[in-house]
Amino acid sequence: MDIFISITIMVGLLLNLILLLKEGKDERWNHIISGPLNISFSLLFMGYTVSIILSGYFHFDLTTYKMYYDYLFCGVLVLYIVLLLMRRRKLS
Repeated sequence: MDIFISITIMVGLLLNLILLLKEGKDERWNHIISGPLNISFSLLFMGYTVSIILSGYFHFDLTTYKMYYDYLFCGVLVLYIVLLLMRRRKLS
């Protein structure tokens, strides 16, 4: 499962890079990217806060923390790419 998550993260980052190079750095791209970034980073901070709260009540081992953060980063990245593609299609 770790390999699948790593591949998902790499594909998401590669897709983000391709879209960035394709669209350029104009005003329209800044308008497209602002909404998905706000949502994604908010969810990332919320996920981190949840992990801190849960670690106060439960004692997890290192592999559980690694798995949690892998799923957190992968899920936020996938959500970011989906929202980015939807917003790009909407504003194109």
